[in-house]
Amino acid sequence: MQLILDHVSHIYDAHTPHARGALRDVSLQIGEGSFIGLIGHTGSGKSTLIQHLNGLLKPTEGSVYADGKDIADHEYDRRRLRGKVGLVFQYPEHQLFEADVFKDVCFGPKNLGLPEKEVELRAYEALMQVGLEQEVYNQSPFDLSGGQKRRVAIAGVLAMQPEVLILDEPTAGLDPGGSREILSLIASLQKERGMTVLLVSHSMEDVAAYADRIIVMNEGSVFMDGTPAEVFAQADALREIGLNVPAATEVCRRLYEAGLRVRPDVTTAEEACEEILCCFSR
Repeated sequence: MQLILDHVSHIYDAHTPHARGALRDVSLQIGEGSFIGLIGHTGSGKSTLIQHLNGLLKPTEGSVYADGKDIADHEYDRRRLRGKVGLVFQYPEHQLFEADVFKDVCFGPKNLGLPEKEVELRAYEALMQVGLEQEVYNQSPFDLSGGQKRRVAIAGVLAMQPEVLILDEPTAGLDPGGSREILSLIASLQKERGMTVLLVSHSMEDVAAYADRIIVMNEGSVFMDGTPAEVFAQADALREIGLNVPAATEVCRRLYEAGLRVRPDVTTAEEACEEILCCFSR
């Protein structure tokens, strides 16, 4: 599925004394099968932007298109859209509400009007994909650990078999090991299913490691849009809006400035190690 934002602006509490602009003239194209990192400081418009992609919010100005169709049209089936564009919120508690884990994961496909057997099959498949043990299927999702809750929330969206998966800070509050497990899972599913993934994150290391494209938001507008190497090469501009670059990028940049023959545009620890080792073997 291809998504297009065409000059989208959004104002909260429009026409009131409390009006606040959250998006300003945003135009973007989200292509099929891409892994996109969405970064920006708190209040930059990231969460508002992603809620436009499946119709949870409507633009104050501009239009959102899914496969060439304006999702604001009266005839457009936004319920079907939300099955194709799945959103996992930052706090899994916001989308967990059933009595047990299995029922929670069944909720989405059940609302698509699917036969009961297919609903249950999808739920089992999604729970296995996210690596949850069968012992927790009959437990309340609220009795699980933070990492397990996140997996249940992701499974609930995967059970709808979306073409686009949007994740808002999926590793927030997790330890490094839990973060790696979640992101590796998402990356594997993206490759297996050919899904489009949009990852909202404050971790520059995470988006550098997994994304093939990075969109930088600032004050409700698109500040940068490019490959990880292109975006993180502009370290000074990123710092001006309160963002950093990955540690590997900063290390190699400093080594390059000190006269070592390393590439200053590396973005991951693996690339940095390779560059440094090659430098001393040249």
